Amino acid sequence: MRLRPRLNFTITILTAFSIVFLVAGMAVVTAFRQAGSRAAEETAARHLGAAAATTAASARGMIHPLLGHAAVLARMPMGRDAVLDPALAVLLAEPPVIAVSAVLPDGTLEQVLRLSALPEAAIPRSVPAGAGFALRRVPAPQAASESWTFLDAEGAVLGDATAPHRGSDPRRLSWVLQAREPGVHISTLYELPLVGRPGLTVGNALPGGGAIGLDMALADLGGFLTGQRVSQHGETVLFTEDGVLLGHPDPSKALLPGGGWTTLARSDDVALEALWRAYAEGRLRPGETQRLPINGQPYLVHLAMVGDFVEPRVLVGVTAPLDDFTAGIEAGIRNGTLMALAALVLGLGGLGVVAWRVARPLGVLTREAEAIRRLDLAQPLRLESHITEVERLADAMRGMKSALRLFSVYVPRDLVRKLMAEGAEAELGGERRRLTVMFSDVQGFTTIAERMDPEALMQITSTYFQALTEELLANQATIDKYIGDAVMAIWNAPKRDLAHALHGCRAALEARALTRRLEEEFEARGWPRLHTRFGVHSGEAVVGNVGSSDRMSYTAIGSMVNIASRLEGMNKMYGTSILVSEQTRIGAGSGFVFRPVDLVLPKGAQDPIEVHELLGLAHAQDATELALLADSAVLRCLPAWEEAVLQWRGGQFARAMEALREAGDPARDPLVAAYAGRLARYPDGPPAGWSPVTRLDSK
Repeated sequence: MRLRPRLNFTITILTAFSIVFLVAGMAVVTAFRQAGSRAAEETAARHLGAAAATTAASARGMIHPLLGHAAVLARMPMGRDAVLDPALAVLLAEPPVIAVSAVLPDGTLEQVLRLSALPEAAIPRSVPAGAGFALRRVPAPQAASESWTFLDAEGAVLGDATAPHRGSDPRRLSWVLQAREPGVHISTLYELPLVGRPGLTVGNALPGGGAIGLDMALADLGGFLTGQRVSQHGETVLFTEDGVLLGHPDPSKALLPGGGWTTLARSDDVALEALWRAYAEGRLRPGETQRLPINGQPYLVHLAMVGDFVEPRVLVGVTAPLDDFTAGIEAGIRNGTLMALAALVLGLGGLGVVAWRVARPLGVLTREAEAIRRLDLAQPLRLESHITEVERLADAMRGMKSALRLFSVYVPRDLVRKLMAEGAEAELGGERRRLTVMFSDVQGFTTIAERMDPEALMQITSTYFQALTEELLANQATIDKYIGDAVMAIWNAPKRDLAHALHGCRAALEARALTRRLEEEFEARGWPRLHTRFGVHSGEAVVGNVGSSDRMSYTAIGSMVNIASRLEGMNKMYGTSILVSEQTRIGAGSGFVFRPVDLVLPKGAQDPIEVHELLGLAHAQDATELALLADSAVLRCLPAWEEAVLQWRGGQFARAMEALREAGDPARDPLVAAYAGRLARYPDGPPAGWSPVTRLDSK
């Protein structure tokens, strides 16, 4: 069979409009984002290159003058006071320089120091007021003391001091050794003597031996990077080709907490670590801009070489998240998308109103047809439409609903629903299935009916059947038929129910509790008490449609149905209210309490059946089940009762009588009284040909 799609009118219109609008909008947004992102990335790459070049030029601009100063100072005579004036002039002209040092061939060290760059512990305590510089003289490496002359910015002497010599031989410093080669040199990073901070020295050899050097602290080298950003989250750094971080916008990040210098690989900045890995692995070379994924976010990185550094070379690295450059484009796309969505919502709203005015009556009629199919016929159809065809269809449905409402009074509506749920066809025939069947009957109903007016009797029975039917339906029963004052109910048909015996027993207990409450209510109204008895049996039967092609009845047929009816009638013999067969007892499980009643051979049956009384639930799950529990007094006597029945069936009447005395009070328990009467008829034991099976000669 070919399947045809079912589409809601309103949803179809709105969906089609939305799809067209969204596809067009997504195409425009995608094209704009791609073009804008590409342009933003190209602009960002140029911006990073320009920033790197500017930084490299600034670094060169800071170092280059020091090279010239070192060359000039090396050509000046190095007498005792010859170094003072030119060195002081360099300190005044170049703020990054913190010391100018002259190391003579004999190891004598003369330094002009910037006091503000020295730690407090390195300066003698008696510093005159206004001193900004100091001339430090160490006569020889073996000298026990050194002299300090404090100067102001004009070079005027403000005072002198001596201090113990704490240094080593200055001729062994790396920059002094490096200065043996011709030309001006820039040292590698090392810890500056007396200053105690990492830095480098621009040095040159003296004509007569020794060297002249200009010290610069690492923090000062990168100081010009502070506040310099290529973007909101971008960074520009200086580092050597072996990974030592020389300068950072945040000076504290260029040094370790203890004051030593750090490297890019040891930095806690993931962007700098990624930059170093790309350079160290050869994936990024000076003069190139690349895109790197960092923490799942695209970054742009650029490298540039700083000139004038001989070894190790110094590079400028610039990193910036791509989002810093595309954020404006993304914001514009978001705003445009929001405006487009607002237009879509407005368009959908207007289109929805139009579609609703067309589709609403069709939806009402569809729901009404579904309700009729479910046999929900209570609510009247309320629909007004200006469309002629819709109004005519609504009138036809009102008439159909009224006719079905009248018809459903005579047909079990719940049975029809179950048949529809099972997909049953309205045709004669049935199937063999294992069922549980229950019959209920009112004790002495014929006598009650003869004494009452038909109108009053109809009111009483209607109230009784209404309550009993609702209780059975609530316990998954299917009402087969009403027979006078009796009700026939079945389980496991038409709807499958694997626990049909359990549900049948549970329904019998619930129905018994209900009818006992009804007895009290009827008595309070002045109505007769309708004491109800139940019989429950499980077995195979044929269940299906019986009758003619134009008048059918859904029912169960078979000997097991007759046995269920017989069980209900046996309650009169034993004074019980609920009798079940052995098959039902086994199928119900251990959640119920039964007591054996008798072995019975109904009329027309070939094999006897064992009959049990259903006493109640074995355990209560909650307070609502307390009324369904078995009577505690009967439970206490149950072992003695089972022993009495066992001895009776074994033909041991004397032992049966002894056990029966402990099994209950015959005046209160009709079943005990029935067995006491049996035993009293045979004081000398079982007669010849006696059998424990009770034969029933009537139906």
